[in-house]
Amino acid sequence: MDGVNEAKYNSAFAKDTFLILGAIALLIVVEGYVVFTILSEAGSAVAPAIRGIYILFFGLVVGIETIGYLQVRHSIKQHMFDFKYYD
Repeated sequence: MDGVNEAKYNSAFAKDTFLILGAIALLIVVEGYVVFTILSEAGSAVAPAIRGIYILFFGLVVGIETIGYLQVRHSIKQHMFDFKYYD
């Protein structure tokens, strides 16, 4: 790592990590609100099996997108010095 300010990079990477965590939290809140609104507005008109499918879908969407965000974080960490990401 020739001429790279490691403290600067680690500080900037920590900020990126907080942004990623914030995006994951926002994702969970917004998508949870949408699922909750759909299920609460529909009331008893929605069969319990459909409610289960909505909750399963919510879990899958949040899980897949969280994995994607964490892969982005891993990629940034792996290549930030190679590509001089924070310069």
